[in-house]
Amino acid sequence: MKEINTISAEVYRERRKHLSCMVHGDLMQLLRQVARQQRWSLGRTTDEILLRGFRVTGHLPEEN
Repeated sequence: MKEINTISAEVYRERRKHLSCMVHGDLMQLLRQVARQQRWSLGRTTDEILLRGFRVTGHLPEEN
């Protein structure tokens, strides 16, 4: 059985601007899977995954 990773929330949740975009089907499937596992909304999941991706690529500093 595949191990489920738990993600701790780091993005401050408040009213924010709306983004509409096309996402590759495979990525969308992964986002939905993570959202179900975490019991989060798809928007919250996307925020958290983007935050981590921006850190990995050096666009945002790593958290200390």
